[in-house]
Amino acid sequence: MKIVRASQITSHGAGLGKFTRDGVWRSDILTSTEDGLRANRFVYAPGHRSNWHVHDGEQALIVLDGRGLIQWEGLETARILWPGDWVHVSPGVAHWHGAAPDEVFVHVAVTASGPTRWLHAVDDHDYRGSLPDDV
Repeated sequence: MKIVRASQITSHGAGLGKFTRDGVWRSDILTSTEDGLRANRFVYAPGHRSNWHVHDGEQALIVLDGRGLIQWEGLETARILWPGDWVHVSPGVAHWHGAAPDEVFVHVAVTASGPTRWLHAVDDHDYRGSLPDDV
């Protein structure tokens, strides 16, 4: 068993080549456990987002604050995420997530074992083109 106190959690830039520059912060809550489970909190500045990526294991996103977006392969427009929403990401499904253009977005990602494969960036043109009408 392990308890991670809020006072033990520190944040840092989420990483170039994985997220938009200087606009996403990651807090490592659980580093890889015996079974490979990990948990991170992400804070996105307005309009910032991840690159497209694929998880080999399942992932759950728990929305804590703000208004976010998620788009997966096959969707023409992103879906809006609100505080309290949960998202189940199936293994092998390419997707991206991030903040709405005008609001900070915070979520926790709990990821099962296996690596994350990072793909191409969601450029500004594709991001704007993916926005639902009601954003």
